[in-house]
Amino acid sequence: MSSVTLNQIGKSYGALEVVSGINLEIADKEFVVLVGPSGCGKTTLLRMIAGLETITVGDLLIDGERVNRVRPDERGLAMVFQSYALYPHMTVADNMSFALRLAGVDKSERDRKVNEAAKILQLDHLLQRRPAQLSGGQRQRVAIGRAIVRDPKVFLFDEPLSNLDAALRIQMRIELARLHKQLSATMIYVTHDQVEAMTMADRIVVVNKGGIEQVGTPMEIYQNPDTVFVAGFIGSPKMNLFEATATTVDGRTFAHLNSGQKISVPMQLKPGTQITLGVRPEALTADSSGPLAGEITVIEHLGGETLTYVDIGNGKLATIKSGEASLGQVGDTIRVSFAADRLHVFGPDGRAIRIQPRH
Repeated sequence: MSSVTLNQIGKSYGALEVVSGINLEIADKEFVVLVGPSGCGKTTLLRMIAGLETITVGDLLIDGERVNRVRPDERGLAMVFQSYALYPHMTVADNMSFALRLAGVDKSERDRKVNEAAKILQLDHLLQRRPAQLSGGQRQRVAIGRAIVRDPKVFLFDEPLSNLDAALRIQMRIELARLHKQLSATMIYVTHDQVEAMTMADRIVVVNKGGIEQVGTPMEIYQNPDTVFVAGFIGSPKMNLFEATATTVDGRTFAHLNSGQKISVPMQLKPGTQITLGVRPEALTADSSGPLAGEITVIEHLGGETLTYVDIGNGKLATIKSGEASLGQVGDTIRVSFAADRLHVFGPDGRAIRIQPRH
């Protein structure tokens, strides 16, 4: 069993608090992704788990044992960094076995572990090459292999794909997901890329300003964001968010957008309440009787899908995601609608006001 538990974890540098009140349970064999913008505290959190940063307050438990004061090399963890950090004068095999050699593991056992890891990572034909003779993706696999040979309780990944080009990132995402299934290992992965989070995670932890905004499966977070921040951060293209003021007419609640248009809201809200409406781009459709109208300003054709940007007033753009066919031409005025159950409403505090359960 390789579980990780964080109880009220906090980190401060003098008077500066960078992480506060983190409570998180990571189950055995779970793939958890910490995602958030640069500077939100996610890497600091990972480094505290690894033992590379001291914990100011709270308790960190690995398999139920408190490890706050346990040395990094005694925690049974392996970390893969953004930088490959391979020794250029060593072969792939020597890079992968270096930590084992330092630990005094005999050569036959080192060779066995390296060969097993190389087979898993499809590096067995590259063991005698040096890093300069490898592609970026191969170097990253070597760095992962260096972690695998240690047979850790938990794998820690700190933005390991950031240095790769777009095509290699996609390939490595697939390989990491396959590796997780093959090893049945607990993995904690840090990234600022929400696409990586959505495609690889069993659960996503959205981090912002040193705290946790929301924890859930990728689809739970995508379909039911708890806050405006999560709604705007998770999803590509991101959710449409419109500032509005609630009003009531004949018992019905309307949201008057800052752009001057209004939308019926299927809930009771106190008149004058400042709210934010959210709707995913794929939930918007062109509709001659829709409540929103605007001018098409930009059209992006992406092959199997099209993104249409509509100015609904005051320069506020609504993004519509549709199929291959275009909704019109730049300069056209169209009306837009959406199903009421696809509408998200956030209160003045930025937290979601639930309309009804979504499926």
